[in-house]
Amino acid sequence: MTDCNKRMQTGQIVTEDGKQYFVCGNNYIEISEHFAEKGKTLRDLIEDVILYTADNRATA
Repeated sequence: MTDCNKRMQTGQIVTEDGKQYFVCGNNYIEISEHFAEKGKTLRDLIEDVILYTADNRATA
């Protein structure tokens, strides 16, 4: 990472060498997957996670 990118704030996405990185503190996480254009929306995915978690808590 360049010195400029090292000063990015947490939660920002930076692009370097054609790759995207999510900044989390001093960590840079490479973004290697993207949502399909015709796939589920983020809202639908979050709803699935909530329902899955609720079902597993009820049976645990």
